[in-house]
Amino acid sequence: MEAGWSIRKAGVEDLEDLVRLRLELLRSTRGVERLENEETLVDLTRRYLERAITAGRFHTWVAEAGGRLVACGGVMPFERPPVPGNMAGLEMHILNMYTEPGWRGRGVARALFSELMRFAREQGAGRICLHASAEGRPLYESVGFQPNPTALEWTPSSK
Repeated sequence: MEAGWSIRKAGVEDLEDLVRLRLELLRSTRGVERLENEETLVDLTRRYLERAITAGRFHTWVAEAGGRLVACGGVMPFERPPVPGNMAGLEMHILNMYTEPGWRGRGVARALFSELMRFAREQGAGRICLHASAEGRPLYESVGFQPNPTALEWTPSSK
């Protein structure tokens, strides 16, 4: 335990806290107190996490303080054809990095991120990517992450 908290890999037994932390993340990044269709989102998130964690398609670590989860971060492995610089074709996408406001500035996010990076390297990932919030960007840049100006994204709402 460090500074009143510890890091561990989460499992389906942590499902309700993982859903709670994800909702807090989504609310904070959107600047709202309640999300559109929140009840449906909670149900779908719970079902997704249960299936994905059990199947090994989503791996998540949590910070625990006083028997309560106060932060989380996850990683999703995926494979693509080999390319120069990633001959294994294994990539990892880091997501769901969130620390409750009262626990920020204590090294919790850095410790979680270190576990995600350790896992990705142990699995042989040739590329690790993530989307960063303005608050999270300094952490990721401090360990060598750089913006990728070639990526484009489409969502149904963008026409």
